[in-house]
Amino acid sequence: MKKLLLIAVSMAALLAPVLSRAESNVNTAAVTGSAVTARLNFSVVIPSVLYLAVGTNTTMAANTTVDNLLFTVPAASIGAGTTSVVTTGGDIGSGAVTVRVFSNVGGATGNVSLNSSTSGQMLNAAGDAIPWTDIAVAAAPLATATTGYTNTGITHPAFNNGAAGGAGTLVTLTAASKVVRQEGKWTFSYANTGAYPAGTYGGTVAKNGVVTYTATAL
Repeated sequence: MKKLLLIAVSMAALLAPVLSRAESNVNTAAVTGSAVTARLNFSVVIPSVLYLAVGTNTTMAANTTVDNLLFTVPAASIGAGTTSVVTTGGDIGSGAVTVRVFSNVGGATGNVSLNSSTSGQMLNAAGDAIPWTDIAVAAAPLATATTGYTNTGITHPAFNNGAAGGAGTLVTLTAASKVVRQEGKWTFSYANTGAYPAGTYGGTVAKNGVVTYTATAL
């Protein structure tokens, strides 16, 4: 019987730490003014996110739509300036697109660099070229701001107009408390100041009509 009792006491001692994992405290000699404490641990997990939208977008999610901006010059207005050019495309319409950047990646500053990249000047089927300097970009705020975002407009990273293309002129977006939440509108227009051979220039990768924008967490 004594052996059984000793075994029971020993098992209780072994199980005691397991059964008392929850935080608790007891004062069996408490009087007025006595106090006991119990604690809870709290953790918050924030995902690391880098988000870029240019044109049609789904907020904070991937969207595979690539907008097509089309500038059509009337026959009687070749070289006559922008006022006669018919511009279509863009999620805001008439050559205007949404641009939005979010980053909480952090790092030393939390800043984000934004750049454009071309693969050369826009070509037609015959190999004639229109330079990227003929495409103007106006940056402005969106008509309606997104809650939490700074809607003062984002400077457009100028196109690389070289024959082989490449990275454009980098723009740095400054973080606030290591977070970038900025948005705006880019409106593109065709200068139409020169006379070029007939054809559809750009519009495809083969004819250097695709611009790639890249946001990089610094």
